[in-house]
Order: sequence, then C-alpha cells, then structure tokens
Amino acid sequence: MVGMDIATRSTEMPTVTNVEAQGAITAHHAELQASLRKRVLALRVEVQAGRSHTDPQRAVLDYLDSELLPHAAAEEATLYPAGDSGGTAMLVRAMKDEHRNLIAHVAALRLAADGVEAVGISSAILALFESHLSKENDLLIPVLVADPNVALGELLGGMHELLG
Repeated sequence: MVGMDIATRSTEMPTVTNVEAQGAITAHHAELQASLRKRVLALRVEVQAGRSHTDPQRAVLDYLDSELLPHAAAEEATLYPAGDSGGTAMLVRAMKDEHRNLIAHVAALRLAADGVEAVGISSAILALFESHLSKENDLLIPVLVADPNVALGELLGGMHELLG
C-alpha cells in the first residue's frame, strides 16, 4: 500500500455501522471518564493527606488540555452538526453550552489558590463531564444511530482525523 493516495485507501477501508460506531464512542467516553476520575481522585488523596497538590493538579490539567478538551472540540466539529436540527437541536445546543462550562471550569482550576479549591473545581469538572456523557451516550447518540441519514462511522472517522 506504499504510495497509495488517501482517496484510494479510504475507499478500501471497511464501513463501520452506526451500532459499531456507537460502541466505539461509548467505550471511548468510558475511558475518558475513568482517566479523569483517576486523576481527580489522586488530587483529592494528596490534599486530604496534607501533601502538595501541585503535581496532581497539573496531571488533571494536562489530561484536560491534551485529551478531554480536544475531544469536546472534535465532537462539536464532527458529531454535533448531525444532531443540530430537528428534535435534538436543543440538546446539542445545551451540550455545547456544557463544553463552554467545562472550559470555564478548567480556566478556574488553573487559578486555584490552594489544594482544597483545586479539589472542589476538579470535582465539579468531573461531575459536569459525567452528566454530559450521560446526555451524549443515552440521548444524542441513540437518535443519531437510528437516523438513516447519519453515517456515524464517517463522523467518528472525522473525529479521529481531527484528534490524530
């Protein structure tokens, strides 16, 4: 396949069904949630033990900056437009607002004055993200899967292209 152009390769790639794409999306969401939860818990443990919060707070921020926020941006560019009309339009609008809330909370976490504040803000980020995932996994994605005009596999491929 060396020397084959991208257009040729993309036509030979297997088609991902909406149900398979749904499984991939929800599995990735579970990974994001578990990774964020692990980092927030590590921060909480260090603060409760009276140790420095600097490194675990940095770990939370690094994860948010490198994984979670780019994922949210990719969703807005690829997945959300498919649900931005009809019965899911208000849901998509609310989910975009939640992304803005996440960004604001991340900015606040950067400025946290001490470990207790960092734990509080990072816990709020985790709760907001978990609520957001429930809406996406349980409300938006099933509607997109059922829509014959939506090729969720192609949208998922577009997200992978954006995220690398």
